[in-house]
Amino acid sequence: MQGNSGACRLCSGGGSRNKMRAMQYGIEALHAMGYGKKTYICHLDDDSIVDKPYLMYVKYYLKAEGAQGCIRLRAFGRHLFSSLSDLVRISNCETWCKFCNLRGKPVFVHGEGIVIRADIEYEIGWDYGTYGAEDLLMGLNLSKKYHFSLVPIGNIYIAPPTTTKDYFKQRRRWFWSILNNDGKIRKLSPGTYLFYIYMYINGVLGLIMLLAFPLILMFTEFSGLMVAVSVMNVASFYAYYQFGASYMHSLPTSVLMFILQVPVAFYDGLTTIYALVKRPDFTTFETIKKV
Repeated sequence: MQGNSGACRLCSGGGSRNKMRAMQYGIEALHAMGYGKKTYICHLDDDSIVDKPYLMYVKYYLKAEGAQGCIRLRAFGRHLFSSLSDLVRISNCETWCKFCNLRGKPVFVHGEGIVIRADIEYEIGWDYGTYGAEDLLMGLNLSKKYHFSLVPIGNIYIAPPTTTKDYFKQRRRWFWSILNNDGKIRKLSPGTYLFYIYMYINGVLGLIMLLAFPLILMFTEFSGLMVAVSVMNVASFYAYYQFGASYMHSLPTSVLMFILQVPVAFYDGLTTIYALVKRPDFTTFETIKKV
């Protein structure tokens, strides 16, 4: 589509050993065909789609050079724990994507549904030569010189991984993409880098607190303040997952999330341990089956 619009591009990896190089070839080809400042490119993974209101906003109203909206789950339940765990991605997106993108300082930038004006995408390029985090690097690079905004209407629909193995591989890739990018994220935005480190540490500490919570309640030698903090931590933990589940507009999903919340938290939290113990092959971009 031409005008203040977007040509949609599907980037699925397809077994590519260097996803960033493949994406760079794509934008070079589009540039050679004349796509420029009148065209926006909407990036999608092989499992993701955007709805019509999302594209219509980009076509008629978007003025920023780059933008992104919020995600929702589709194909829910094909793998129960992956589906429930992915609900927290909705919470993260509704919290951090909206908050940061409205201020032009992207932090949570995901490849699904990121929209970039074609001439700016060509100017910045994708060939970072890193293991991953190309979407975050694009958002940070773009926001240094241009404006990265929010797509306020419509949604991006994603599918969770269909196996436990693929779920753990996906989270491992995300973990190492923050650490294994030759310091590019840290140099572009030290605050963003530290925020991700904090999120991972906070996740592990949260699991430890869940394990310790029954002991804190059982033994009277713990101070009232510690008990109050522990109760608040667990309540916030449940509320955050339920916040994501509420966007499914399904009471059974919310109830199921509440019942399985603790095992789902460990299912997700153990991916950090897995990433540290079983390091990936940094020369290959692992593809994940989600549909």
